[in-house]
Amino acid sequence: MTGIQERLATGKGKFTPRYPELGTGPVSYEDSISQEFFDAEREAVFRRSWLKVGRVEQLPRTGAYFTRDLPGLGSIVVVRQADDSIAALHNVCAHRGNKVVWQEHPAQETKGFCREFSCKYHGWRYGLDGKVKHVTNSDQFFDLDMSTLRMPQLHCDVWAGFIFVNFAEDAEPLRSFLGDRFLELETYPFDKMTQRWGFRTRIKGNWKISIDALLEWYHPPYVHGRFIDPDVSKAEKLVPPVDSYHYDIFVPHMLTSVPGPPLLPPREAGRAGPAVRDQKWIYRLFRAGLFGPDDVPDLGPMPDALNKGRIASWGNDQLWAFPNLSVQLWARNYYITYQYWPEAVDSHLYEVDIYFPPPSNAQERLAQELVVDSTIEFAMQDSNTVEATHSAVATRATRQFQLSDQELLIRNFHKVVGDTVAAHQNADPTQEQR
Repeated sequence: MTGIQERLATGKGKFTPRYPELGTGPVSYEDSISQEFFDAEREAVFRRSWLKVGRVEQLPRTGAYFTRDLPGLGSIVVVRQADDSIAALHNVCAHRGNKVVWQEHPAQETKGFCREFSCKYHGWRYGLDGKVKHVTNSDQFFDLDMSTLRMPQLHCDVWAGFIFVNFAEDAEPLRSFLGDRFLELETYPFDKMTQRWGFRTRIKGNWKISIDALLEWYHPPYVHGRFIDPDVSKAEKLVPPVDSYHYDIFVPHMLTSVPGPPLLPPREAGRAGPAVRDQKWIYRLFRAGLFGPDDVPDLGPMPDALNKGRIASWGNDQLWAFPNLSVQLWARNYYITYQYWPEAVDSHLYEVDIYFPPPSNAQERLAQELVVDSTIEFAMQDSNTVEATHSAVATRATRQFQLSDQELLIRNFHKVVGDTVAAHQNADPTQEQR
């Protein structure tokens, strides 16, 4: 064990046995390659869970709106109302079903400001609340009751500045869904971190396999070895020991906390040592790296709920809001969200949004950009493993897979998805048992 590993080791043993309901035996990934299960989970999970669709900063004043096209769920419009509340509307016209809000290309998401929404097809107009305000040539219709016509609403609520929607008719309250562990982080200064970089890509693999890639820290010496040390044997010695992480499960959500490197010591401006073709030299030059800027901005008091595992040299808390959202709160005062939107059993959209406090000078801006570049590079490396995993698992040549203690959140995540599907099917006798 290396010096850094000795400093971080806790000797606290394994986590999985603390959750006997998870078991310790081999697991199946049939839930990630079965078309039947995919169809069932879309109804049981995505149509009945609260889904994050944006931030309140995207809607700075009355009439501000943005659209989201959510695979398999439809297009919605999220808008700030005259009373300053935020609503979500199905983006569909009551006349002929046309998408109401779009610009040049119907399949592209859009944003803007308006006093009312106007359908491009026949000119029907709707208020910000979705109620119809004008019907073109209304006298040509039969028994038309305009008071009943609208762009249908769906459940919409806000937590800590994050905007969530729910497609179920009988959705439980958002705060109840999130539970105490999320609510105790409500005072985290998300609102002070408005410098955003956003990325989206399509990955050829099941969305759950993609989430699995971020639920464990077993893989870094191999997937990210080039950034740790090209010599794998050395990379293995540079990652924290397996007992230095913290895991917590609060169904349906969960959390993992990880250690991180210490801050670089202060240096004279412009001094980074002789230039070399080495990632570590770049980190020293810009005073930033994968774990964030070394010159940490002061954002005031932080919630006591951070780093509940009391990790030495704490790096971040990664909260997972079921089903498809990760919120990473970093010790160096920035945060990242990861979100996964299933398109098909073997395809999903992957979104990464990185938020910092607005930089006050060029040095801070460059440090943030290096963090962004490092994050996206690591995300792409993880994505490559997703495509490789899905293509191999889909052959069904192997049907049982072994998980280590470091992968207990993977074990839990697939169990929660499966339990949610089963509960929905048992509650609705019209649902075919898969």
